[in-house]
Amino acid sequence: MNDDVLISYLLGEVSAEQARKIEAWRLDDPAHERRFKQFQLVWETSKKLDLEEPIDAVDSLARLKLKIKDQHAGNLQVVKPKTNYNWLKAVAVLVLIAGVSWFYVSTQSVEGLKSITTQFVKSDTLSDGSIVTLNKNSVLEYPSKFLDKQRQVSLAQGEAFFNVMPDRKKPFLIKSGKMQIMVVGTSFNVKIKEGFVEVIVESGKVQVSSGKGSIFLLPGEKIKVSANSSIMEKEKTPDLLYNYYRTKKFVADDTPLWRMVETLNDAYNSKIVITNPTIRNLPLNTTFNDESLDDILQVIGRTFKITIEKKQGQILLK
Repeated sequence: MNDDVLISYLLGEVSAEQARKIEAWRLDDPAHERRFKQFQLVWETSKKLDLEEPIDAVDSLARLKLKIKDQHAGNLQVVKPKTNYNWLKAVAVLVLIAGVSWFYVSTQSVEGLKSITTQFVKSDTLSDGSIVTLNKNSVLEYPSKFLDKQRQVSLAQGEAFFNVMPDRKKPFLIKSGKMQIMVVGTSFNVKIKEGFVEVIVESGKVQVSSGKGSIFLLPGEKIKVSANSSIMEKEKTPDLLYNYYRTKKFVADDTPLWRMVETLNDAYNSKIVITNPTIRNLPLNTTFNDESLDDILQVIGRTFKITIEKKQGQILLK
């Protein structure tokens, strides 16, 4: 929708059919309505102007309209004016719109925000309605408003679960190191650890890009990419342990002991070490619901009849 057509609409210079098309355009996107309101505000202000010296308003209007970039508004055509509005004020509208619209767009402040967690899990709602849950020791950087064609955020550290509000016209983009994750509306988990970025999809479709390559992930699929590698291979998500920080549950379903130990070390910032290689792959079938690390280890010890020893800051499984 170009500026010329909107101005003609405000001046009452469009037919009923053309007006309906403009009103449909306004309803199609909140951004369209905001733009129209800006024009309307300037028009109302211009009607209060009291210009003393006469000018060739028709000529000025024609010249100013030529300067407006034509954005091809379909079949909308300007017709003969049907209002009593003074052409001099119409010229004023064009001048004000050119100046005020530029001022409005160029001076909107977008504050860069940072969400940081240390010992607690935290959820934040972004300006578009998307919800991000940050695990402990994580850092998310994001703008106070999404004004660009993309909704871009950056996971600088740690782990986060994203529940993205759908918006096909403005994709959601996450940057994490050299990796980019692009979605429209979906839910997925992103984790940065020891030089690797891991993405696990719960719903929707996610495009992951690294270097020159990209890959699409569907629900139940994951990918783990090294910061120094462009190799991208997806695999099935083996279990639901990754979401422990949101659900407060550790769900084991034929889960090998080493995998449970890895998750417990992340969750409790502990140093559990399996010293006996023969027990690494023992399958665990249980659910721990917001229990302490000591209680979980006692269950594991009784289940597999193994010895648990605390020594020099480590927890040894023998």
